[in-house]
Amino acid sequence: MENSVIATFITGISQVGFPIMITFYLFTRFEKKLDQLSVNISSLIEVIKAVIKDESKQG
Repeated sequence: MENSVIATFITGISQVGFPIMITFYLFTRFEKKLDQLSVNISSLIEVIKAVIKDESKQG
């Protein structure tokens, strides 16, 4: 009986473990890209504010 539980556990890990590891890998890669995207968006907001401020002074 114990062997069947172990076999079921190993089968479950082999079927679910790989997708979980791939998901973890992709999330860590995407997290770095999302952090950089957040920095770029913040910079863009500052540039847009500066442009709007300059245009309001001219007009």
